[in-house]
Amino acid sequence: MRFLVWSAAAFLFIAPAAQSQTLTKNPASTGAVTPDDMSKRLEQTAESVKKLNPSGAPRAAQFDFAWAQDEDEYKALGKYTVVLVSAVSRDEKELPLKRVYIRDKWNKETVLEKISSERRDVPKDSLAHSMLGAYREDSFYLAPAGLMKGEGEVVADFAVNRMGFRLYNLPGTPPDFVEADRHATPAKNAKPDPKALKALLEREYSGFKLPASLQ
Repeated sequence: MRFLVWSAAAFLFIAPAAQSQTLTKNPASTGAVTPDDMSKRLEQTAESVKKLNPSGAPRAAQFDFAWAQDEDEYKALGKYTVVLVSAVSRDEKELPLKRVYIRDKWNKETVLEKISSERRDVPKDSLAHSMLGAYREDSFYLAPAGLMKGEGEVVADFAVNRMGFRLYNLPGTPPDFVEADRHATPAKNAKPDPKALKALLEREYSGFKLPASLQ
């Protein structure tokens, strides 16, 4: 049995005399997520941006994450979930992202460990290109399960220009075995078992480049 993959879209558009960010959650999905799936989601984001501001937005992101499929995998992953961020910008200097982190309800920030990153071109004939930008980065991170099921938000800092860009409003909805774990924080210096991490990435995120350590 596998559990749902959740996604969210975030973008920033320019309103009169101010900047305003919009954050939406997409329905959970049950199939493997591919680079084309993220492209389609970015196209949907571009459509939303166009309705709000025909001149477009300076940047946007699509966010996705996957829980372990069972308790054994959860333990093998060291009590981590896997997070995917597809960020697009008009300014190439904004990528790669400087950091992605969780800000809990007490405003404590926990930086997520990046495990891989891949640059892609945004097709010139796409709405995403005209509304959001030409530059895209797909990056994977490890996120502590305890933080992902708690209150807070997932946030990104771009390399320049934009800090505190909200990606996802927590909590996520964990499977029962994670929800029942009262100590869902990974142990100090805990690392996912490479075989378990590779299995999750290949199952849940088909077509993405694996981290160099797993190839």
